[in-house]
Amino acid sequence: MFREKYDIIVIGGGHAGCEAALASSRTGCKTLMLNLNVDNTALMPCNPSIGGPAKGHLVREVSALGGEQARAADASTLMIRWLNTSKGAAVRALRAQCDPFLYSTYYRKLLTVQKNLDVNQDEAIRIITKSGKISGVITRHGAEYEAKAIIICGGVYMAGRVFMGDVSFRSGPMGQNNSEELPKSLADLGIKTGKMRTDTTPRLNINTIDFKTATPQLSENEPLCFDLWGEGKIYANTGYACWFSRTTERTYEILSKNISRSPLVTGDVEANGPRYCPSIEDKFLKFPDHVTHPIVFEPVSMNTNEVYVQNFSTSLPYDVQVEMIHSLPGCENAKIIKPGYGIEYTYILPEQLKHNLENKNISGLFFAGQVNGTSGYEEAAAQGLLAGINASMYVQKKEPVILGRDEGYLGVLVDDLTAKSTNEPYRMLTGRCEHRLLLRWDNAAHRLSQYGRRAGLIDDKRWKFLEARFENENKEISRLKSTKISPSQEIMKLCSDYDSEILQDTMTLSDFLKHRGVTYKLITEISPPPSELTREEAAHVETELRYVGYLEREARVAGKMKNLDGSKIPDNFDYDSVKGLRLESLQKLKRYRPESLGHALRISGVTPVDVQLISVILSRNEREKAKQ
Repeated sequence: MFREKYDIIVIGGGHAGCEAALASSRTGCKTLMLNLNVDNTALMPCNPSIGGPAKGHLVREVSALGGEQARAADASTLMIRWLNTSKGAAVRALRAQCDPFLYSTYYRKLLTVQKNLDVNQDEAIRIITKSGKISGVITRHGAEYEAKAIIICGGVYMAGRVFMGDVSFRSGPMGQNNSEELPKSLADLGIKTGKMRTDTTPRLNINTIDFKTATPQLSENEPLCFDLWGEGKIYANTGYACWFSRTTERTYEILSKNISRSPLVTGDVEANGPRYCPSIEDKFLKFPDHVTHPIVFEPVSMNTNEVYVQNFSTSLPYDVQVEMIHSLPGCENAKIIKPGYGIEYTYILPEQLKHNLENKNISGLFFAGQVNGTSGYEEAAAQGLLAGINASMYVQKKEPVILGRDEGYLGVLVDDLTAKSTNEPYRMLTGRCEHRLLLRWDNAAHRLSQYGRRAGLIDDKRWKFLEARFENENKEISRLKSTKISPSQEIMKLCSDYDSEILQDTMTLSDFLKHRGVTYKLITEISPPPSELTREEAAHVETELRYVGYLEREARVAGKMKNLDGSKIPDNFDYDSVKGLRLESLQKLKRYRPESLGHALRISGVTPVDVQLISVILSRNEREKAKQ
């Protein structure tokens, strides 16, 4: 048997696996990536897009931490737009349509030249442990690799099974190989697993679609990009467009006639699907009064004829899919290149993880991506990056990177999974973030770049770039806070030109920025800065000063919760010894084994009184320990 030693082994070559492998190798750990099919590295088996509300924030946070997804998206962007521009700075984010072939190629090139990283097309079939710690892995090809840590990023490949009506077969996404042995090995280790489901849509030949009745949407006419260090590009004149349309009454009739053939109705699939990206059958069953639904025709690439039909995922039989497609406007003669399908797969219950994404019972075993019950490329990549950083911290015996809910959407994501678990595909939403005004697109670098720098993922050149940016912003904020202006005819005219509130009294520029309709651009017309700020620097300065009161209040609230998060609960804490705990609280505390008082408070069913009782015991134990 072939044998070799590594520090870290990453199982899986999807979005989580790519980020995990790059992060661990760049922090100095000898890393091996095991990928079922190297040709499918960073595959986009569903919607070929990156970003959107909350998801776009995650991509930006990956960039701020030193990850690659933002740059991969920028290298493959076909169209890019701002979303939620009318809803305020907290939820504003980018979304891009990406060429999946260019996106995958970007990652593949990086992986094959990365120092400290080997990539091998092979299947992990058994995890080896010794004395409760990771020891290595055995593969399908008969190799045994020793390792100090393993990161499992199995995605939907773990015991994946595809459904199309009454037809089903073992498969990964898009007909790829799946992994049957790895889930069995996890079960042998005592890892609790469950089943989830996701769906995808038929892909059509663009030459067989008539777009006359559809409404085109083009890219923003301004230079944009995801990466903190990137140079924005304008894509408005490339000829690429997405096309908005709707299903028809005929579509509804076909669904009514054939819904009984759906595996969701026959019971062949019992696993929960994504709540926030339902299939067309889910919509029919849950919203029967809605006769039509919006859809979007999204060309996959400038170099192929393939079109993704957004909001039209399905696991109905192929003959029904053909009939439904022909019922869509302009699709009377449309040809299906790839049919839609549902896929059921194995995931692990994420309550078994610590906040560093390490299993609570097996040291050195980390999990990231859809295997943790999440959905989406962005959620997967962010977890992969964090797991890669923390696996390397584990190997190097350094402190892990633990993000608070007030520090990043990634912190919220991990805390939700570990404190609440999930029985359906988890999707990151701005509504899940109670401190979202602190977690904006424009301040991701301010919140997270120090962690990426500490881990060794941000080099000197990029760090100096950020330092210069922070200095520019701070100087401008100080200038606006110290510079006073008084009413004048010139200022009155400028306010009228910008349709803003008129300056009535003498005040600082920063105070005037808080008034109705006043923008940073108007401020610079009134009082030009010594040196011009970049678009992103200006956006950060404007947001920091306009919402300063709200930001200070949010920071105070977050600070109180951070104090609770700092009160750690020992792994072996005896909850049965706490008198007065309600039965529900006792059961959930023993199930989730929270790491801190703050973590305990966020578990559904655990009350502030329960947390106070635990706090009393912890304080008493500390006093007794101090006496010894």
